Amino acid sequence: MKSLSQSFLKLSTTYQGKREKFKHALDRMKRKGQLDLFQKASTLFENAEIQLHNLKAEFSVVSDGQINALRSKVKSFKKTYKELNEITKPELQQWIEAVVTALFLAVILRNFIFGLYHVPTGSAEPNILVGDRIWGNKMAYYISDVKHGDLVIFDNPEFVYDTSNSFKYYWQKYVGFAIPLLGLSGGPDNWVKRVIAIPGDTLEGRIEDGKTVLYRNGLKVEELYVNPYPLVRIRKDVGFIPFDHVGPLSIPSFLRKQKVERNYTYDPSKSFADQPFYNMTEEEVVRKKSNNNLILSPAFSPQYMLAVDYGQSIPSMGMDGSEVLYTIDKFGPIIVPDGKYWMMGDSRKNSRDSRYWGFLDKSLIHGRASFVIYSIDSEEAFWLFDLIKHPIKFWTKHVRFNRFFKNLASYNGKTSHEKK
Repeated sequence: MKSLSQSFLKLSTTYQGKREKFKHALDRMKRKGQLDLFQKASTLFENAEIQLHNLKAEFSVVSDGQINALRSKVKSFKKTYKELNEITKPELQQWIEAVVTALFLAVILRNFIFGLYHVPTGSAEPNILVGDRIWGNKMAYYISDVKHGDLVIFDNPEFVYDTSNSFKYYWQKYVGFAIPLLGLSGGPDNWVKRVIAIPGDTLEGRIEDGKTVLYRNGLKVEELYVNPYPLVRIRKDVGFIPFDHVGPLSIPSFLRKQKVERNYTYDPSKSFADQPFYNMTEEEVVRKKSNNNLILSPAFSPQYMLAVDYGQSIPSMGMDGSEVLYTIDKFGPIIVPDGKYWMMGDSRKNSRDSRYWGFLDKSLIHGRASFVIYSIDSEEAFWLFDLIKHPIKFWTKHVRFNRFFKNLASYNGKTSHEKK
């Protein structure tokens, strides 16, 4: 009984402290002509007043046998008070609370439950294409471990956070989008790569018969998921506005009309009009100036670069002063440390992965790529631009209906019995 009495005293005190606020809110509704809202709020206020008056009287004479009935009436009064308190809030306050609640839920869902990811590059072709919108399962690794062959979503490991103050750091880490007017920068890009090696694995990259191969724990890995097609250089037109400024105002880069060059997966057995992965036309193909041939990057061929581009620890000049080329596909043997993973893109000639930046820390992993929600072949910042430019072609050529809800279940890379 004492506990119930204290609970009612606290509730009644809170209500009576807001009584004048409720009256002012009713007057405001009436002045603004919000008659339906005014009627509902008035009824709640009258009920609350009656319930409070009756409960005060009953608490003075209640017996032990009447406690359950009294507890039910206190609960009813509490419900009436909450409804009245909510309905009498100013509209601005209700909007602010709704936005804050929505942002809070979005942050929780985005960081811990699932994520929706737009694919801007072809590093995982042909399994994942530019323009795919992917569903990422962020709960996958709460109940299971990262496995060989998983398509994992993670933060760009080369991203540098703004640590000038804690708010900016946590904004980048958990919210992610930029608000330049408030001095808030965006967070790291999300990448999707294949898990090649997990903690404890010994991994080695070799060149055999002019082709790239991997050995894991002494066994050659049969990577059936690696892109078997060459890449071709394509030049696309993007944007709308053919100039950089309007008076003193700078046109955002995504609106400027410009040409961009990309390397796309290309099936040499088919014409440009019949390519299975991307829309291509003869006019968009970039050719060598010397002989007018296509600019192709064959699958499984080593990728070479200047030593100075590969890393400061490697000398950039040979003994005779000539520039030295290194292949990023020849490395190891290396042992993957605890809490680290070795990641590589399925399209090896078009992927910046562990061959460049080393091991991926487990803390950067978001989850596992589950399936493609929808897919639109577009290099525009927003696919709506392509819809505006090509309202008919957009539906017949750009929308990849055959990729909607495509399963991206992991494939565990097999190892042959070929010994080291």
